[in-house]
Amino acid sequence: MFLRTSKKIFLIFALLYLVLGFLFYRFYEHLVLEEARRQVTAVLSSFNALRTYIETVQKPVIYRLQKEGKLDKNFFDPKLLSASYIARHVLTNYIQDNNAGYQYKLAATNPRNPHNKADSFETGILHQFRSGKLKSYSTILEEGGEQYFYQALPLGKNEASCMRCHSTPDRAPSGLIRLYGDKAGFGEKIGQMRAFISLKVPISHIIDQHKRDFFITLFGLFVLFAIFYQLFVLLHKKDLKIQEEREAKENYLETVNAQLGERIEQEVEQRLKQEHELNEQERIMTQQSKLAGMGEMIGNIAHQWRQPLTQLSSILVNLELRQERGKLDNELFRRKITEANEQIAFMSGTIDDFREFFAPDRVPEHYPVSRLFTTVEKLMRAALKNNNIHLVTTIDTDFILEGYPNEMAQTLVNLVSNAKDVFKERGTQDPEIVLHAFVKEGHPTITITDNAGGIHIEPIEKVFEPYFSTKHASTGTGIGLYMSKTIIEKHNQGSISVKNVKAGAQFTIQFDHSV
Repeated sequence: MFLRTSKKIFLIFALLYLVLGFLFYRFYEHLVLEEARRQVTAVLSSFNALRTYIETVQKPVIYRLQKEGKLDKNFFDPKLLSASYIARHVLTNYIQDNNAGYQYKLAATNPRNPHNKADSFETGILHQFRSGKLKSYSTILEEGGEQYFYQALPLGKNEASCMRCHSTPDRAPSGLIRLYGDKAGFGEKIGQMRAFISLKVPISHIIDQHKRDFFITLFGLFVLFAIFYQLFVLLHKKDLKIQEEREAKENYLETVNAQLGERIEQEVEQRLKQEHELNEQERIMTQQSKLAGMGEMIGNIAHQWRQPLTQLSSILVNLELRQERGKLDNELFRRKITEANEQIAFMSGTIDDFREFFAPDRVPEHYPVSRLFTTVEKLMRAALKNNNIHLVTTIDTDFILEGYPNEMAQTLVNLVSNAKDVFKERGTQDPEIVLHAFVKEGHPTITITDNAGGIHIEPIEKVFEPYFSTKHASTGTGIGLYMSKTIIEKHNQGSISVKNVKAGAQFTIQFDHSV
């Protein structure tokens, strides 16, 4: 087993070594070409700049002097007027000074100087430049046992100023004719590409240097792989030993597990019992919350009915007095009966509102937040009015909620009722509760803000704990906010938080689904 695994690992290391060796070879080959290309491009760019300076600055000055009569119009000296001569001379001095081994050439099919005559290889390159198939040309050449990086760049096309020396012999300066004759370098046309410049740079020494780097890297890689292989062998042997020890321990653990089985069963039974107790406790708390809510709602019904009952009593007293005085006519009787029926209809509607509120939500539904706010206003209107509390509802976006509307209404009623009790306890001047619906970061959000002076406990999140209450024992059970948090998080896919703001406390309900 060990030998078979070792052979597999050795083959993997060998294959990886060959792949990396090939990649390093291509990397160093790329380095050679890039280094040579940088050198050649730098030199040719410098010479192109020199030629451009001669053609655009130096020659126009000399032609102007000839035109002004300060210089003989037939004057011609290649040291001043031949860009090829000057460039070749500068490069020759550069090569001699730096021992660079560069070979520069201006190649043309119709050169004035025979030294610039293009051979068949160069003629082919020039034709491709003229046809637009190439913008530049580079390759690796081998001559006399030396390798060179060769690059060629086209010169600019003939312009009108070039025709003075390259159109016909009769237009050329006599000094140029005496120096080069009248046979070559003429017949050029405007817009024609006359020549290209090329540079050969010896790269054998660069290749030798990178070969040395490549073999050093290859050797280092071999040493590294050999070390890794030895480490693998050692680790594998150690792994075998660990495996033997693990098997012994597993046998021991099997024995221990058999002993723990009974204890685990006992623990599971105990946890199930605890979970049942927790569920029972939550059921009791839910029932307590419902009873407390019903008590609160009965108080709200009393507030809602107080004014209609008073109005009915007034109607009946009025009818009785008029009957006794003989002033009760049929028209007045019918009008008073209508008023009484209106008050009774109002009271009946109130009962329907509260009955609908206490009806359990069978299935989750989609409903607008405005409907939720309307329900809260209906249920709490009389209780808030009786305590001179101003309820403000603001809806920036009437977003759609998903869940149980009666449960959410119960939660908001509980929060509004809590604020009402704090107002009464603290005697707050101009009490106000603000219900605000808006979208925050794509999530539907409701805030309930009061101006009752805030919650004076640390940490403030304790208000959501079961049986924790800031009210007097006679008015608070400590489960209202706990149940509100449970309803929001478990049944309506949301979360609730609280903080103190400038004038009081602010509860924030944010729903998980996006708008």
